[in-house]
Amino acid sequence: MHFDEITIPTERLEFPALTAGEGPIVVCWHGFPDHPLSFGPLAERLVAAGRRVVVPFLRGHHPSTYEDLPFADGLTLAADAAAVNEALSDEPLDVIGHDIGAGVAGRLAAVWPERVRRVITMSVPPPAALRTIFDDPAQQQRFFYLFMFQVPGVAEHLLNDTLIDYLWRTWSPGLDVPQYVYDMYADPALRANALKLYRANFDRSLHDPALASLAEASQQPTEMLVLAGAQDGCITPENYDGAATTLAPGSRVEIVAGAGHFLPLDRPDEVAALALDWLRR
Repeated sequence: MHFDEITIPTERLEFPALTAGEGPIVVCWHGFPDHPLSFGPLAERLVAAGRRVVVPFLRGHHPSTYEDLPFADGLTLAADAAAVNEALSDEPLDVIGHDIGAGVAGRLAAVWPERVRRVITMSVPPPAALRTIFDDPAQQQRFFYLFMFQVPGVAEHLLNDTLIDYLWRTWSPGLDVPQYVYDMYADPALRANALKLYRANFDRSLHDPALASLAEASQQPTEMLVLAGAQDGCITPENYDGAATTLAPGSRVEIVAGAGHFLPLDRPDEVAALALDWLRR
């Protein structure tokens, strides 16, 4: 899939992004440890269906924004997404989020619904379903990296190609790590910013106080399509049991057979079919 590189100027930041196609815009947000290029197979199918796909780099995940991550909480990233949508169109836009990007898309839809038309999240349950996810000891083990990332020095040393290999191999069995992911995470500045996102889960000093009043609204149920991989080794399918009941009416949760965590790469045909059906509504 050929992408053009663009910069999206917003009131918050100039966001580097990849884009392809013409037509109604779909904005896609990536996760960890990943790169916007992983949306390539899905973008190819969306473009063939007459859509323009725009895939921004998360704040702090491109050399031009390495120094622009004073806060790393989920609301900061969602506010970025709202600014990107506003810069791209006067109309609400369709949004797809994978992994960390799923949280971006969900909070965006909850706090800035006027900026969103249809929402799809992948590989992370909706917020209300996440409240009990740490009750499962087996899931705590699968989240070992989240806790390890809180330890200064240890985290910086261990976030390397070996760990990335392990995460991809266990999260999406049989899927090789793309070279562009290795290249992206080879930069110590990028690794530091990725760790900061995870540390913000526990460190309130990394939360933007100007957005604190929006925290409660960001947990409100919204209408969305939630996709998960049946073979996901990061967040396993049983964590989505009952997830639909925590969402707004009209929402759906789909478990994609044969897919792991990296859905856009694992099963692009099936994911594209589900996504296009949802976006055509």
